[in-house]
Amino acid sequence: MTDMQHKPNGWNEPLNRMTEEEWKEYFRLREELDVEMSDEELKASLLKVNTLLKANKKEEAKQLMFIIPIHPRYAYQLKKGLGIKEVMYLNLSLAKKEYPNEF
Repeated sequence: MTDMQHKPNGWNEPLNRMTEEEWKEYFRLREELDVEMSDEELKASLLKVNTLLKANKKEEAKQLMFIIPIHPRYAYQLKKGLGIKEVMYLNLSLAKKEYPNEF
């Protein structure tokens, strides 16, 4: 689902309500951030995060962590507990595969 006519399940629940502009941003971020990674790319990204953290470059590590696909069940639980706004800046590529109507 990548357009305003196909919002995710629960879009109208109080926890997930957003303005029209926020929904546009949500779908823009889905196109930008939901990029699949191969196992090699994932391992390389995780190693880089580890290296950045050891070098005390926390902000750079944080930015890199946002582009690593989040585990589907964790993403789903975050959405259910905190709302869709809390997951909109994460890579939901794996979560969208497992829960296609939730994201």
